[in-house]
Amino acid sequence: MIDKILQVSKRHLPVVGLLGLVVIAAAGGTVYYYQFLTPHQSSCGAPSHRLVFMTAEIQEVGGFKVYNTAFLNQTSLPGFNATYGPNLAGVNLKDYKPSLNDNKTINVNVGDEVTFYIKAVNASDSRQVSSSHGFQISGPATLAVVSGSLPAAGATILFGTWFSVTIRFDTAGAYIYFCTVVCSAQHGSMNGNISVSCGTSV
Repeated sequence: MIDKILQVSKRHLPVVGLLGLVVIAAAGGTVYYYQFLTPHQSSCGAPSHRLVFMTAEIQEVGGFKVYNTAFLNQTSLPGFNATYGPNLAGVNLKDYKPSLNDNKTINVNVGDEVTFYIKAVNASDSRQVSSSHGFQISGPATLAVVSGSLPAAGATILFGTWFSVTIRFDTAGAYIYFCTVVCSAQHGSMNGNISVSCGTSV
């Protein structure tokens, strides 16, 4: 849609936004440049609020596991506490199945908010060397923390408890979430992927 047409002399061509130039020769040889100004339109669509439910165990028994995902269809977050996790009673949400079924990859649209609900699980395994897990995200841009906290050193989640944080992903790219507590010999492999792009439905 053309919002505005600006007629200017060829000696003055302001550059504003995305524009197209049409040259018209008027009677008498005068040349005018018409700029058609069009607004930037994102192809990402309206942002969504996603809920991602995960468990965290040592990598030897599976590491991080995404076991449910949903779209939140209300403005307020579900109630939450570290002992019982999210309270979903009466919450307006719609479950969705991720396009990848590896239980580790999360697909997000640019501008989406994601609320992570993570429960640290005691694996009761001799290879386990900690009493907690951590959670952190790295990627191509600084994260916008909307609710909760995600300190630089990572968040410690004691076994048997829950952790939650809401992040808005404003920049496309490949992100990695990972454990920040040395929990087993394979601690360095305890991670998963977050793919942020435009046009992602699930």
